[in-house]
Amino acid sequence: MDQPIKVLLIEDSPPDARLLSVYLSESRTQQFQITPVSRLAEALQRLGSEDFDVVVSDLQLPDSQGIATFEWLKAHVQDVPIIVLSGSDDEILASRAVREGAQDYLVKGRFDAHGLVRSITYAIERHRAEQALQESEKHYKFLLESITDYTYSVKLRDALPIKTVHGPGCISITGYSPDEYQADPGLWFRMVHEEDRAAVVAQVKAVQSGETPPPLEHRIIHKNGQIRWVRHTAVPSRDRTGRLDSYDGLIADITERKRAEEDLISSEGFYHSLVENLPQNILRKDLNERFTFANQRFCQMLGQPLEEIIGKTDFDFFPPQLAEKYQRDDRFVIRTGQTFETIEENQTPSGEKIYVNVIKTPIYDAKGQIIGIQGIFWDITERKRFEERLQKANEELAASEAALRKSHEELKAAQLQLIQAEKMEAIGTLAAGVAHEVKNPLAILMMGVNYLAKKLSGTDDNIVQVVKEMREAIDRADSITRGLLDFSASRQLAIRSEDLNQVIEETLRLVRHELNKKQIVVVKHLGERLPHVGVDKRQIQQVFVNIIVNSVHAMPEGGTLTVRTYSKQLTETSHFEGSRKATHFWVGDIAVIAEVEDTGTGIPEENLAKIFDPFFTTKPTGVGTGLGLPVTKKIIELHGGSMDIKNVSGGGVRVTIKLKAHRS
Repeated sequence: MDQPIKVLLIEDSPPDARLLSVYLSESRTQQFQITPVSRLAEALQRLGSEDFDVVVSDLQLPDSQGIATFEWLKAHVQDVPIIVLSGSDDEILASRAVREGAQDYLVKGRFDAHGLVRSITYAIERHRAEQALQESEKHYKFLLESITDYTYSVKLRDALPIKTVHGPGCISITGYSPDEYQADPGLWFRMVHEEDRAAVVAQVKAVQSGETPPPLEHRIIHKNGQIRWVRHTAVPSRDRTGRLDSYDGLIADITERKRAEEDLISSEGFYHSLVENLPQNILRKDLNERFTFANQRFCQMLGQPLEEIIGKTDFDFFPPQLAEKYQRDDRFVIRTGQTFETIEENQTPSGEKIYVNVIKTPIYDAKGQIIGIQGIFWDITERKRFEERLQKANEELAASEAALRKSHEELKAAQLQLIQAEKMEAIGTLAAGVAHEVKNPLAILMMGVNYLAKKLSGTDDNIVQVVKEMREAIDRADSITRGLLDFSASRQLAIRSEDLNQVIEETLRLVRHELNKKQIVVVKHLGERLPHVGVDKRQIQQVFVNIIVNSVHAMPEGGTLTVRTYSKQLTETSHFEGSRKATHFWVGDIAVIAEVEDTGTGIPEENLAKIFDPFFTTKPTGVGTGLGLPVTKKIIELHGGSMDIKNVSGGGVRVTIKLKAHRS
C-alpha cells in the first residue's frame, strides 16, 4: 500500500469530524493520516508549518463563514488541493467554490466512506494534472519569450556551396559563433544529431537542386553537449537570369515546444488512464444515440469489448423499456443543453437489477454546437438497500408508537383525576359563593315577584311589563347559577365540535360577578367565521375560568381584560426530535387561537419558568393551591393543543391557547 495521504480536516462539529475520520479509516485501498482542527486560524498555522496532501474544510467555522473560508485557505496554500464541505445543498455556493479553485464540493449526509475516499484521491490526481498543465503553459510561455531565430546564407557555384555566412543569432541556439562556422566548414553537419543527418542531407540536396523543401524539424548537439530541437527552413534564391546562385536558411530553436508536446502527450495519456481506471462507468453518444466511447468499467459491465460497443445503441444491450428511458433522458440533455441527474434502476446483461446514480451532460464542438452527450454513473445499490432497511425500521417504530399511544390514553385517565380535584377546588369556591350570594336572594326575589304579580295583576300595563322583565332577569340569573353547578360536575372528556367564541361568551357570563366586583372592563375581539374546534366544552370552560380568575386577582384595583380569537395556517411544526407528545402541530395545520390579556401586575421574570410547576403559587395562603395553571395546561395538552404565558410590555400578562381546527 502507498504512503498514507496526509489530510488536514477543518471541522468544528465533533460528530461530523469523527464520522469523516471513521470513513477514511475504513478505506481498504488507501491509508490516511488525519489532522483534525476546528478553527480556520489553527488550520492556517498548521499549513504554515506542516505539509499536507489535501485539505478537507467545512465553510461554516467559528472564526470564518461561507466562501470567505475557502478564499482564506486558497490564499495560504497554492499547491494543496482543497475539498469543500457544507451542510446545505447550495448550487450557487458550490459553483462559486469550484470556479475559484476547489477540487470538489461535498454536502454532509450525501456521501459515504467510498465517496469521500474517491473524492480525495481524485482531487489529488486532478490537482497534480492541473499543476502539470500549468508547467506546460510556463514552458510554452518561456519558449515564446526566448525564441531567437537565426539565418544563414550559402553561396552556390554549379549547385555546390562555396561560401556560408551565419547570422549572429547562431550563438544563442547552437553555442557556436559565426567565426567558428567560418573556420570549420564541416561543423554544421557534425552538430546534427546522428539519427537526423540523413534527413538534413536530403533537405540540403533538394534546395541545391532548386526545390523548396518543407521545413524540417531535427535535433542538434549544442556546443555544451545538450541535445536541442530546431526547425530548419531552406529557400533557394536565383539571379536575374533565373540561375540558382544561393539559398537562405532560417534556424529556429523549438526545444521547449518539443518538450511541451511530450508533456502534453504524457498528460493526455494520464487522463486517458484516469478515465479508464475510474470506478465509475463513463460513456459518450452522438446525436443518433450511438455509442462513441466507453471506458473499461462500462465495457466490463456490458461484457463486451469497446469495438463491439462503438456504433451501437442502448437497445443492443438493455431491455426495450430501459433503453427507451435512457434515450429519452439523452434527448432531454440534447434538446435543453442542461445537465441531467437522477437515480434509476439498471439491469446488467446477467439480469441483475441494480440502482445507479446517473449524470448526463452535453458535449459541444468548437463552434459551441451540441454534438452528443456524455454520461457517468455508479452503483448505489447498497445505499438503496440501506434506505429500505431504514424505512422498515421506521415502520416498526410506528408500530411501537401505537403501543405508546395506548399507554398515553391510560395516563390521560389518571391525569383527569388530578384535573377534577383542582377543578372542584376552583369551581367549588365559585359555586359556593354563587349559591350563597345569588341562589337564595334569587329565590326570595322570585317569590316576591310572584306575590306582586298576583296583587297587581291587571292594574297597570307598565307594572305588568316590569314584573315580567324582572321574572325573566331572575330566570337568566338562575340559569347561570345552574350552569355553574353543572360545570362543577365530574365527567370524562367528551369531545364535540364547538364554536370557541360561544364557549368564551358563556364563560364570561359565568365569571361576570367576579369581573363586575373588581370593576374589570372586558374588551372582546372575536374572529368571524372561526373554524370549530373538537373539545370537551366543560373542560375548556374550566380553562378559561382559571385564566380569567387569575387575571382578576392580578388586577385588584380594576383594569382591562382583552379576549381575542383568530385562526391561521401554521408555517412551522411543534414537533422536535425527542419529543414524547402524542400530538403535534404540523406545517399546514389550521390552528384556532385564543388570547386572554390583562393589564395587571405581570409575573416576575424569575417565576416565569416555574408557573406550571405543581403547587407553585405566589398567592396568599387560602387563596390558591398552585394547581390551577398546571391543570389548565394539562387540559389543553389533552386536547392536543398548546398553552403559552408571557408578560406584555408595559404591564400585564398574555395567555395564548392554540387548538387544532376540528376536521368534520
